[in-house]
Amino acid sequence: MTKKSKSTKSTKANSQPSPEGGPEAPVELLVRKLPRLRPDLKAEADRIIAKGQAKKLPKEKREPKERQEDLVVFAFRLTAEEREAIHKAAGPAKASRFVRMLAVAAARKDMGAVNELVAGIA
Repeated sequence: MTKKSKSTKSTKANSQPSPEGGPEAPVELLVRKLPRLRPDLKAEADRIIAKGQAKKLPKEKREPKERQEDLVVFAFRLTAEEREAIHKAAGPAKASRFVRMLAVAAARKDMGAVNELVAGIA
């Protein structure tokens, strides 16, 4: 009896051995044809792609404003009703400034500034 030798060559012409040992897919199957775009859509797509690939310039670093004086935090607790009254009197986004000006004017016994702040309440 004669033994037939086993061939190590693949019978498929397009297959190549993969690193894992199995046959790879033919190159024709790996390439996917994309649909053609109308000229107006192609121009729009090119514009979008170019916009996304445009390099952005780094923002200029701003130097912080020089403070004339070092500020500290002065905090106190108050009820929700008191807070609402201050916001109503000072107006939107001005409550902290209003309270600060009023407290400093009262501490300096500047009745003119206190009266002006109170008169400015609508």
